[in-house]
Amino acid sequence: MDTRKHYAAAVSAFVVWGFFSLPLRELRAYTAGEILYFRIASSVIILLIILFGFRRHKLKQDVARLKSFTATQRNQIIGLVLAGGVLLIVNWLIFIYVINAINIKTASFSYFICPVLTAVLGNFILQEKLTLLQWLAVALCVISCVLLGLNSVAELGYSFAVALSYALYLISQRRNNGFDRLSVLFVQMTFALLVLTIAFPLLVNEVPHTVHFYGLIVVVAGIFTVLPLFLNLYALNGINSTTVGILLYINPLMNFVIAFLVFGETISTLQGVGYSIILVALVLFNYPNLKKMRTRFAS
Repeated sequence: MDTRKHYAAAVSAFVVWGFFSLPLRELRAYTAGEILYFRIASSVIILLIILFGFRRHKLKQDVARLKSFTATQRNQIIGLVLAGGVLLIVNWLIFIYVINAINIKTASFSYFICPVLTAVLGNFILQEKLTLLQWLAVALCVISCVLLGLNSVAELGYSFAVALSYALYLISQRRNNGFDRLSVLFVQMTFALLVLTIAFPLLVNEVPHTVHFYGLIVVVAGIFTVLPLFLNLYALNGINSTTVGILLYINPLMNFVIAFLVFGETISTLQGVGYSIILVALVLFNYPNLKKMRTRFAS
């Protein structure tokens, strides 16, 4: 099977996400709550058009699959899906706030440590075993976090909050295998929109009235939310999730470059040491999978 198109799709998805900070910074005049609410509302509309216009058969399959489970199993599945919607709210809200109110490098660091944190949680929650080399990488990640915390406890706290919320989202969704990812995301975003609508007065100080705002929101929802998900779905049809997980690091690496070259952010010596340690940790953590990728490309 020729997987070059699938690799291209995965790389494209993370390259697109790597530029996400650019449109978000253009929305800096608005609160994180306002951006989040209209991003999710626009994404729901786009997914509604896609699912009912082009993927109705997938919806029918998912409904039939859900009905095949017992009542207890159905409740558990629905509970996990809705919990995922809540975790997306938390993750996206904090991420948008960090990009626009803190700095981009803090948001980037969160997605460097997220895969490692996900694996650690998987070890304790799902009994997924880690190798000795991976535990060494986890220890290095802890040292990196301590160093970054000495520089700024607040920045480390925001990074950890973003990473933890997304790690918990990934863990919660691993038990929902077999359902179409777009269908699941549509349910989660619809539920998230319902929750956010209830909290609307707390999130939105004033409903934006500019074409500029809604134009950027549609770009964020379509190009930086739904499109990368489509590309990821296609990629996962040809390459395994472990490989996609390694390619995920394209996203925070690009964010770091943009933070320094476009927005003029800087790092202290202590932060530089911390970031260097996390890079070593990531190589160690993913070493077995990197060897597999190298062998696959060589053949």
